[in-house]
Amino acid sequence: MEARTEGAKELILAVFRLAVADYLGRSYSYDGVVPIRAGPKRFRSDAEIFLLSAWAGYLAEMIGISSEAVWGEARLRLDTNQSTPAQGKAA
Repeated sequence: MEARTEGAKELILAVFRLAVADYLGRSYSYDGVVPIRAGPKRFRSDAEIFLLSAWAGYLAEMIGISSEAVWGEARLRLDTNQSTPAQGKAA
């Protein structure tokens, strides 16, 4: 794959990673594996709007992924995180 094409694909993937992290209220780091930290939840609605938008569908199609699958996984992870009791607290 041409370097410019690969770079564009990585950039689009980073946009989706950031949107999902914002939706989940988690910090996002593009520098590799880092501990998951709670981040601000104030961007959740903006992230949801993006993930459901035609732009998300268009960008996902450009790199061969499904925006519907990304949105479904984000919702599933949010539901799983919200239904899990906090550490150290009784269920």
